[in-house]
Amino acid sequence: MIGEKFEKLGSVFLMVLSTGLAAVLAADGMDHVRWPGAAMAVAGSMALGAMVRLWPHPAAARIDDRRDAD
Repeated sequence: MIGEKFEKLGSVFLMVLSTGLAAVLAADGMDHVRWPGAAMAVAGSMALGAMVRLWPHPAAARIDDRRDAD
């Protein structure tokens, strides 16, 4: 439960941080060479955030207490 909250908050933090950093650098005068890298960083963090939220968690393994009767 707590792990899921940290995963979701971490992904949101990553998206906000990369988007904010790209916006600050763009406002500071980012040249045309750095624009694709910034766009890829923002797109990558959004893809990671979507994967964390949408990727199914593995099913819990079923424990079988029966012993093999040989």
